[in-house]
Amino acid sequence: MEQTELQKNDAQYLKMTTAPVGPLILSLAVPSMVTTLITSIYNLADTFFVGQIGTSATAAVGVVFSISIVLLALGFWVGTGASMLVSSMLGARREQDAQTMANTSFVLSFAFGVVLAAVCFAGGDPLLRMLGATETILPYARQYAFFILLGGPFSACSMAFGQCLRAEGLSRESMVGQISGGILNMLLDPLFIFGFG
Repeated sequence: MEQTELQKNDAQYLKMTTAPVGPLILSLAVPSMVTTLITSIYNLADTFFVGQIGTSATAAVGVVFSISIVLLALGFWVGTGASMLVSSMLGARREQDAQTMANTSFVLSFAFGVVLAAVCFAGGDPLLRMLGATETILPYARQYAFFILLGGPFSACSMAFGQCLRAEGLSRESMVGQISGGILNMLLDPLFIFGFG
């Protein structure tokens, strides 16, 4: 098993260091573009299903969206820095250091997600009002924010981990991981919103 892993690492190293640049960039860029497209569709699906509840619920998604963006930005920030280090270490054949950096980015992004969730939970209604929630929107924003913040550390980790996978040249695997979560969410939205209330 260990030999097979070593062979995979060697093959990936050769691909990333010797393949023609144009096709290599294309093979890494297309999965990233598909991920962005699916994420946009996922956000539209969320808005569509929440829109079936009413205008206040839809407005609540807009209010809480800024929190979601901050969570993803934290994961992206950590992941981008880590991915640069991971790719440099892999290029220098320091696989163990690259693994340590990827693990560190995972833990750090999770910690940032936990801290942001704690700050937002502590901020409560005043924070949601500051983000634009009115008295009619506030109950929906409170409910939606609860679930966004509960999953926040995992969203931040997903973003950071996706960046690290791309740094290894595993853009397709990053795409599969992020798209599967988006598709699962689109399938579960109607079930949880209309089935379980």
